[in-house]
Amino acid sequence: MRLHFVPIIPNILSCFGKVQMNSEKEKTSFFGFGQLRFVIGTILFLAAGLKAYQLSTVPLPPPVQNSVFTPLLEFLNNRYLLMFVVESEILFALFLFSGIGRQWTWFFSLVGFFAFLIVSAIKGLSGENSCGCFGVVTINPWITATFDLIIVILLIIFREHCPFNLNLRLNLSKWEKQKFLLIAVIWIVLAVPALLSMLSLKQVHAILGTEMTTSAGTKKIVLEPATWKGKEFPLIARFTQPADGEILKQGTWTILLIHSDCPKCRKLISDKENQNNTNIALVEIPSSSTEDLPKISFPVFKLDENNEWFAVTPCIIVITDGICVSITENP
Repeated sequence: MRLHFVPIIPNILSCFGKVQMNSEKEKTSFFGFGQLRFVIGTILFLAAGLKAYQLSTVPLPPPVQNSVFTPLLEFLNNRYLLMFVVESEILFALFLFSGIGRQWTWFFSLVGFFAFLIVSAIKGLSGENSCGCFGVVTINPWITATFDLIIVILLIIFREHCPFNLNLRLNLSKWEKQKFLLIAVIWIVLAVPALLSMLSLKQVHAILGTEMTTSAGTKKIVLEPATWKGKEFPLIARFTQPADGEILKQGTWTILLIHSDCPKCRKLISDKENQNNTNIALVEIPSSSTEDLPKISFPVFKLDENNEWFAVTPCIIVITDGICVSITENP
């Protein structure tokens, strides 16, 4: 009697074209991925559409600061990189729906969602409020990281026989060539208007001012509010609690940029309090002073104490829907 054992290592190596899978296994694998590819394609289309809408309508929020991953997050937050991602997601989703090159689409799906998993985990570790995968729709990075992990596991379960031999030539049938042409036409119809729309939004994110790094590794930041007019109010991301500052992105607000130990600032605060003005907020620059602010009824936000901040105060900044429309220094 001859016993047959299914070796584990050849099964793994088969994914890289070193061991051939029998036709029955290929058929089963194709069936599993044949279902999953429609789910992945739909997700990519949705993500591309929402990111394109964000890039076409609003400035990108700055990434979390003072994280070990901040340089990487700033690179990933580049508008042009995200435009490329949108165009690529649309094209790849079309290939997934078409079924052309199913073995290669499986492989790139696995690589892509593993990369998404890493990025979502990095954003979660950095304290980002949203993964950014779906544009303006806020989703906790740990939720998307979990979802990406599930997709990666399913892709491994429904693995294809990958022709990983650097042979990129595709022997397409007549019907597949027609589908390839159709993909190109649909992609142009969808991608070109999306690209033009994303390029139409001018970058209005303001630069804080002059930043210097000390020998101790801390940053000295000299704020230059005069350069912010017509641009996005840049201090929200630098609040000790950035999520609380989201209310400033809706409607019109008068922001008072102050030092707690500045006599002129304290007088301005009292004057505004006596006028019973609405939609006023204080942004306090950290200082070594132990003086408390006067009792006030409007919200107070404090800048991150990990940096050294310098600015001319008081400064009155009027913002509408998060955009600076008026700046008055030392009124």
